[in-house]
Amino acid sequence: MRSYFSIPACRWVAVSFVHLFSASSAFGQPFINDINRWTAQDALAAPPADAVLFIGSSSIRRWEQLTRDFSDYVVIQRGFGGAQFDDVNTYVNDIVIPYAPAAIVIWAGTNDIAAGSSGFEVFSDFQAFSNVVLDALPNTQIVYLGITPTPGRYDNLPEETAANNAISAVAANNPSLHYIDLPAAFFALNPPGDPAFTGKFVDPIHLNREGYELWTSVIRPAVESIIAPNKVFTPKVQTPTPGRRVYFDFGPSNTDDGDPTTSPDVNGNHWNNWHPATGGVAINAGERITNLIDDQGNTTGIDLTIAGGFLSNGKLNGGLLAPDAMLLDTLAIATATQDYFYCGGDGIEGGGDDDAPGGFYLSGLDPALSYQIRFFASRDSGATRITEYQVFGANSASVTVQSSGQNIGSDGAYDGNDNTTGIVRGIRPDAFGQVFVDVVLLEGNFAYINAMELLVTLPGDANDDFVIDGSDVTAFLDCLIGPDNPATTDCERVFDLNVDGDVDLADVQAFALAAS
Repeated sequence: MRSYFSIPACRWVAVSFVHLFSASSAFGQPFINDINRWTAQDALAAPPADAVLFIGSSSIRRWEQLTRDFSDYVVIQRGFGGAQFDDVNTYVNDIVIPYAPAAIVIWAGTNDIAAGSSGFEVFSDFQAFSNVVLDALPNTQIVYLGITPTPGRYDNLPEETAANNAISAVAANNPSLHYIDLPAAFFALNPPGDPAFTGKFVDPIHLNREGYELWTSVIRPAVESIIAPNKVFTPKVQTPTPGRRVYFDFGPSNTDDGDPTTSPDVNGNHWNNWHPATGGVAINAGERITNLIDDQGNTTGIDLTIAGGFLSNGKLNGGLLAPDAMLLDTLAIATATQDYFYCGGDGIEGGGDDDAPGGFYLSGLDPALSYQIRFFASRDSGATRITEYQVFGANSASVTVQSSGQNIGSDGAYDGNDNTTGIVRGIRPDAFGQVFVDVVLLEGNFAYINAMELLVTLPGDANDDFVIDGSDVTAFLDCLIGPDNPATTDCERVFDLNVDGDVDLADVQAFALAAS
């Protein structure tokens, strides 16, 4: 840690110091580019107040399932990899105070100790952070996640314990401060060498998915005891109706790496593009595009938020430059297929690079409607690369796309995908109008997403003609009576109208009403 508070900090010292080094005057400060992207996006559409703000270093940034684990909470995710406590303090007036959160869950201190700081210095920085926040936001609850042991930093245990004990003690005497004893859950796994312990990590210091599941099992009940779930579903007056589509172009938007897709395209469709960015720039969890437009250019109230970070690239690095509409239909727009987001997350130790786990979620959808999502991925490379798109709402589905490999193209010579999309049908948003997409590396070095189409449909509409008619009745009966009928592959998602995981007699009445 580059400790700015090596002695117990007076309240006025903490306030004046953090104001002095806010991002507005933090020229040359670490992580300034990350902070500036968040604040620029905040200026376009302010995050909701009274959220639960999760902030800290890479374990917050890599927590791809955070927003799904807390799907009934209003969540803001602000993790920046390698951050120390003083980095959080530096930017408190940029990515903490403006949000006026109901609660702040903070993970910081482990990198400080790894860099040579003492547990006492971490405690002092926590005091400085708490003083600044509570001076500005006296009703905000601050939740500190105790520093956990890791295989790669087990020798730091004495200083980590000192920091944890000091913060736990001060929290016990302040109703606005809370300490979550994460270390106890990890010590129960017999560190440092027991496989039950090491099996929770993807590398010597970072968690895998099992590790994050353990985090959630401890953190969520503690947060619930401090603040109840606070997300409320509010229908959007501009929600797209069945038959409307939403197109998204993933990738940078500079001349060298990937041009933005202009609207309308040659088919008359309107597109959404990511924020202006150059190739190679990281896209961090918590970044977002709000109020997407549909294919006709109408605003939808739908937001896309990054849940697990990506990198981006495109034209100079193997994007599909000349798509064929006979093969890709409405996704065959060169500016959409020529660039991409990519990631390396697979949650496996020694596997992909989970520093960019890859994921996003859509909010502002209508739980009463159904959605089809079509994914396209391509990267010209002879190495076999396969991506899985795992989709979660009130129900779930997955599909794979091979983006790369020797001679996989339609001409038998091109080493990129030019003719295949992955489609999931019958996806129902959760009760809050959300659908989560994990982009998972199955084979090769990287997983990709170039373009996406979201189609609004009706529950029970088997042929996607946006009405419930006789053909849907026939398909429903096939699904109800013959679950092994190969013609009803998607039937449980399409016809499970009450989303209980099965097509049964309980769906008959609902389908009869829909068909009437």
